[in-house]
Parts: sequence; C-alpha cells; structure tokens
Amino acid sequence: MLKKSFQAALESIWMTPRRTLLSGLGMTVGVAAIVVLVSLGKGVQRDVVAQVEALGVNLVIVLPGRLSPENPFNPMSFIGLSTLRESDVAAVMQVPGVRRVAPIMFVAGGAQRGDRWADAALILGTTPEWFQMRPHTLKYGRAFTASEAEQFVCVLGPKPAEQLFGAANPVGQQVLLNGKPFRVIGVTAEDTSRSLFGSGGFEFAIYAPIRALQRAMGSQQIHRVIAQTAPDVDPAQIQAQIKAAVLRSHGGSEDFSVLTQEELLSRLFTLLQIVSVALTGITSIALVVGGIGVMNVMLMSVTERVREIGIRKTVGAQQRDIFWQFLMEALLIALIGGAMGVLLGWGVCALIDRLTVLTPLVTGETVALALSVCGLVGLIFGVLPAYRAARKDPVEALRYE
Repeated sequence: MLKKSFQAALESIWMTPRRTLLSGLGMTVGVAAIVVLVSLGKGVQRDVVAQVEALGVNLVIVLPGRLSPENPFNPMSFIGLSTLRESDVAAVMQVPGVRRVAPIMFVAGGAQRGDRWADAALILGTTPEWFQMRPHTLKYGRAFTASEAEQFVCVLGPKPAEQLFGAANPVGQQVLLNGKPFRVIGVTAEDTSRSLFGSGGFEFAIYAPIRALQRAMGSQQIHRVIAQTAPDVDPAQIQAQIKAAVLRSHGGSEDFSVLTQEELLSRLFTLLQIVSVALTGITSIALVVGGIGVMNVMLMSVTERVREIGIRKTVGAQQRDIFWQFLMEALLIALIGGAMGVLLGWGVCALIDRLTVLTPLVTGETVALALSVCGLVGLIFGVLPAYRAARKDPVEALRYE
C-alpha cells in the first residue's frame, strides 16, 4: 500500500514540477539557514580545539574568580580584575609534577611608533618559560631571557611588526607600549594557517617581560598562571594539588579557579552550544513557515483534484490509500525543498570559507539533522490536507466541477 501511495505521489509531483519547487521554497530557506549556522558553529568549535591544543599539551590554567556550573563565565576573568599574585606563581612551581610555570599579564591599549599604530595589538607580559611552553618560530632576533626580566624589551608578533615597520627589520628599534618605550629584540614568524583565530590571536601579540611591564604600567596584576606538567603526568591528577597550593597562598580564600584544557574547552563549548541551539531555534521558524506553505499548496491541490479522488475511490481506492498518497506528496515536497536547501547551504558555506576567515564545517550529521527536521515538518503539515482528501465522498467528488 505504501509503495503504491509513494508511486502515485511521485507521479503527481513529476507532473507539476513548478508547483513543487515553489511550494518547497520555504523549506529550502529554512534548511539552508540551519546548515549554515550549525556548520559555522562546528567550524568555530574545531578552531577553538586547534588553538587551545596549539598552546601545548599537559596544561593547567589558574584564573582569577570562582567558576561554577551555574556561572561558568565569571566577569572577573574578563574585565581585568585579578586576585592572582606573584606568590601564587611560586606556589604552583613547587607542586611535584609541574615542569614550567608562566604568569600572564594582559595590557589594554595599542603599540605606537611615530604616527603609526598597531591598534589590534595584544600586549602580554610573561616570562621566558612561555616561549618554552609554546615554541615560536622567530623571523628576526630572539626571545627575551631571564636576565632581561627588568629590562624594557619586547618581541613583536608579525602583524604589529608589519603595521609599525612595514617590511623592514625592526630589531633594535623602539616602540611605545601604552606610551612607555620598549626596545624590539625579536619578531615572531607569520603563521600561514587560516582560521577564525588566526594563530590563536598570537600573530597580533606583543610580548614583554612581565616584571618590566608591571613596572611600566604601575600595576602588579597577574591575569593567568599557566602550568605545564611533566609529559608522563595527567594534568587532572595534579589539578587538586595546584588548587591546594594556591589556596594556601591565598590564606584559605578560594577566589580563583583551576582548570585543565579539557575543562576549559567544555566551558567554551557550553556557551557555543547555547548560542548554536538558540540560532537554530530561530531559523527553524523559517521551516514552520515553509511547512505552512506546503500545507496551503496541498489544500489547494485537494480542491483541484476532487474528481481524481472520486475516480480513485470508485475503482477501489480506500480512504487510507488517498490519505497516504497526499501525505507522501507533502513529505516529498518538503524533502525536495530540503535537498535544495542543503545544496544552497553548502554553497553559502563554501563562499564563506573562501571570502572570510570563518571555516564552516559541513558534516553528514548536520545534513541528516536538517533533512530530518524538514521531513518532520512536512509530515506534520501534510496531515490536514491528506485527511481532507481521504474524507471526500466519492459520489460528491465525481459530481464536482
């Protein structure tokens, strides 16, 4: 029965291609929107994983402020207020299994040379251990050493170097970091990988010794403490030890958080998933509108094909045969529109990938999700037309003009 109903529905759609395409247009737009948004979300997740992993393996990160499942993003982690201090760095370094520790200080503002500005520069104060934890290829010069902890020297990322010096070698030249003079001793090489975050944002970074930067800025703040554990030690195993060490350093006040890379990623993904679900829900409205369009077209089709329904019932078709035929038609129209939406969405994703830094990731799961939702909407909105067609009286239908 279902096979015959499917064949009849397919034949009806084949005879009216223009009506099929127009009625499935709403589904096309909705499915394309879902494919693009979900693929963008997956692409961002892939980039986040790649950039966090690029920091190195076996990392434990100490952040200011307490993070909890109810409040995974504490404002203290972002607005520059920090409860971390130099004694915390020393405490973490004493934990067995910790190989290296690098404090991080973020400084807002830009870099200047004469009338040239590197507005997007990310100024980082750190120690030489940072360059051991995340090795950088240097285009010019060298990284600073422990003996230069108090000296006003810096290492430029490729973008600030280009904005301030063009193609020239800037080693030995002077730049102003928030109005304070620093001597350039090195330039990191350009990362050719393309992603939403470039090379993790580090192509915009300017590195300076943290003590010198603290003295220049008149601030002793430390915004992150990054610890690298020994290769044979699981960071999760010594996470509790690091937390206990910092807790002792803070006199028992737990105004900080200790996260492994996996936990940091899971918290980032929580936010990304919330945004992705919200956007997908909004774009699903287009599918509902498309489903209403399919229902209207099918209701008109029932009116146009009253005599056909009467003839089919006269030669032996049952109500369920008519019902399944019209329901199959609605489902096929929705799926045809959905297939066009997948192609359109894939094309838009390819265009975004080519013209922007975003790298959408179209997967089979995304396509299956979009088509499944599309088919479900087609079934739901196809029930009423199919029911009306099935309930037609054959005698009255044959008399219909």
